[in-house]
Amino acid sequence: MATKIIYFTVNGRPEQAEFPVDCPAQDVKDLFRSAAEAGPHDILKLYNPKGNIINISPRLEPNSPNSCYKLEVVAADCNSEPLGVELAVALGFDLSSMEKRLQGLEKKILIEAGETPAVVYEMKRQVESFREKLESVEHLSWLGLFKELSEGTQKPSPFYHKRTLRKTREECEHVREKFLQMRHVYLRSMMIETMCYQMNRLCHSYQDSIA
Repeated sequence: MATKIIYFTVNGRPEQAEFPVDCPAQDVKDLFRSAAEAGPHDILKLYNPKGNIINISPRLEPNSPNSCYKLEVVAADCNSEPLGVELAVALGFDLSSMEKRLQGLEKKILIEAGETPAVVYEMKRQVESFREKLESVEHLSWLGLFKELSEGTQKPSPFYHKRTLRKTREECEHVREKFLQMRHVYLRSMMIETMCYQMNRLCHSYQDSIA
């Protein structure tokens, strides 16, 4: 059975994929997804040596190690993360949805024109720049997601936002406990006040009966 060998790189790491010429399209996509260690909802893009986007399908043209394609995971499934949901609510729109629309536009233009125009690359650059700003500590501060780092200029960990959200939940739980304590004290004071009122009425009734 005839096969194809596709040479490509993932994060600078050389890889190759071999599959039959009549391989199902989904199997080919799963093959590249596995090579990129991507999740089932992550978005992959494959670029030819000229930088144009090409479809990941059984119709991929075989190449050589000297003309490798480039595979990228351009968007993770951020809606499954707490930060992605909270960020979408805070911004009023879903950034991942915007990226998917841009991807659809790129695909449509690629099919119609054969190559991606410069204006689409500029749009992609602006979206990536916007994402980097939103994910930086300084720009998250206005959303109340700022986390002070003890090491001055040390770059924050990729998972600092999860620790920040966990801290926020702990603070909320602390506030809830304080509220319950205050509520308990309030109920006890109400009970004491009611008992004092009843005792006062009994005293008045006793005095009236003696008189």
